[in-house]
Amino acid sequence: MKKFFKRLALLLLVIAAGLGAFIAFAYWKSRGRMGKTYTVQGRNIAVPTDAASIAEGKRLFTSRGCGDCHSSDLSGMTFLSNPAIGTFSGTNLTRGKGGVGDQLTAASFDRALRHGVGRAGTPLIFMPSLEYAGMSDEDAGRLLAYIQSAAPVDKPSLLQKIGPLGRILFITGKMPMLVTAELIDHNAANTAKIAPAVNLEYGKYIAQTCTGCHGANLAGGPIPGAPPEWPAAQDIRKSAMAKWNEQQFIAAIRTGKRPDGSEIRFPMPWKNFALMTDTELKALWLFLRS
Repeated sequence: MKKFFKRLALLLLVIAAGLGAFIAFAYWKSRGRMGKTYTVQGRNIAVPTDAASIAEGKRLFTSRGCGDCHSSDLSGMTFLSNPAIGTFSGTNLTRGKGGVGDQLTAASFDRALRHGVGRAGTPLIFMPSLEYAGMSDEDAGRLLAYIQSAAPVDKPSLLQKIGPLGRILFITGKMPMLVTAELIDHNAANTAKIAPAVNLEYGKYIAQTCTGCHGANLAGGPIPGAPPEWPAAQDIRKSAMAKWNEQQFIAAIRTGKRPDGSEIRFPMPWKNFALMTDTELKALWLFLRS
């Protein structure tokens, strides 16, 4: 019996040592990738000052989900807190104490929004820039115009804390959204302006917002980096939505209820998307049907 317990203890010790070594490797590997420097200048996008553009920037801020991390007053909030995965918070974007508003130039904003790269050239952590990489100069300028007009809020911007499981998921390719700067073509040309219209081009443009949860092919599945209790993202391709029509799709986005009356569950941000225009939703539906 004593031999059995000795062997068991030795086995547990070996497992613990192996696990410790793997966690140490994950920390070293992830730290290297997160500390990589990217040479991205950022475009000096034009920032409008008229009231209509600022109002449109506010609508974009909400409908594109920026407030889910940066909060409705732009002061930042913790949007994911899990000891194993990590604690992630949006930056205070205002000019208040602890905010970065006074440091946001057009070029640095472009670098952060569409490239996922901070002022020091290192990647921003859990910044979903892959969803905004294709945003037009015009919309990015409107978005910045709204941010610059926001009332200052005195609140410290919290540092991101990546847990051991978060690092392991990252280096094994299961949490790619942790560093989106790795996934973006930083040499791609940006669109200066795109005209809102019910066509496939505009629908594809709007659908970028959906890729963070539903994936690049919109097939759905487990949301990268999400806590285990979060439901998987639904398949929103044509085959999965064959029984829906345009009217039902728009009604579901506006009300949070599917055609059968069932509620659309968190974390689907339908309240944000409800602020999309009819043209945006119709173009998105057209693209999903394609």
